[in-house]
Amino acid sequence: MNIFKQLWLSLYSPKDIAKFRFQGIGKTILYVFLLVLISSLPVFITTANSVNNGAQALQNAIEQKLPDFEISNGHLQADNDAPIEVTNDEFDIYFDAQGTWSVNDIALKSDNALAILPTEFVLVTNGVVQSQPYSLFEGFDLTKANIMQFMEQMDGLLTILLAIIIVVSYIFTAGLKFIEITMLALFATLILNINKKKLQYRHMWRISAYSVTLATIFFAIMNAMQVIVIGGVFVNWGVSFVIVYLAYKEIPFPKQKTQTID
Repeated sequence: MNIFKQLWLSLYSPKDIAKFRFQGIGKTILYVFLLVLISSLPVFITTANSVNNGAQALQNAIEQKLPDFEISNGHLQADNDAPIEVTNDEFDIYFDAQGTWSVNDIALKSDNALAILPTEFVLVTNGVVQSQPYSLFEGFDLTKANIMQFMEQMDGLLTILLAIIIVVSYIFTAGLKFIEITMLALFATLILNINKKKLQYRHMWRISAYSVTLATIFFAIMNAMQVIVIGGVFVNWGVSFVIVYLAYKEIPFPKQKTQTID
């Protein structure tokens, strides 16, 4: 059966999922990789767009909003002494050559920001603050023109870096999905194999691999819509186990051997 047809059937048909237990392990593993790829695409696309838009917004803000400046001997010097605040959807930029703002002020102003202060630059990412003094660049003079030139050179490297991040994230997500399937299969084997309809673990693993489809696709859609599901972990495991149980019920009991009496 076509692997995409299996994906469609796994969304609603426990009866077909039960039939997949006799499928080769290689095709089942390939199915899991495909499922992870499809469910991860919205996150990967959103991440790539956010990084690209953020980099472009940063470059435009520095070029158009900030005055000419120079960082020399550990201090910031600028043509304009007035503090400048640039707000964007992705992050905010703060430029202050006179010390009007402190690191704590920047942290309170924004959860995602870049601040160029008199003696240090500050990076705030999801509320986590990191600051580096300009003294680290002792012997090097940084100017607005230098930074713009560096950012233009980084455009090509950004694509490569994004590709590496996406590949690593995909491998990590696939690994977590295989662990989830393995634990679900083990749990289902221990719970459901208490009657005469006993399945081998390898068969239960295949059933579990297809049973996680509905929950995986559902949470992929929720992530794409940026909707937070309350109790998401319990919903995920609960839905997956219910599908395993329904598929298990579709499996007939083994035929009883009849004994003949001479």
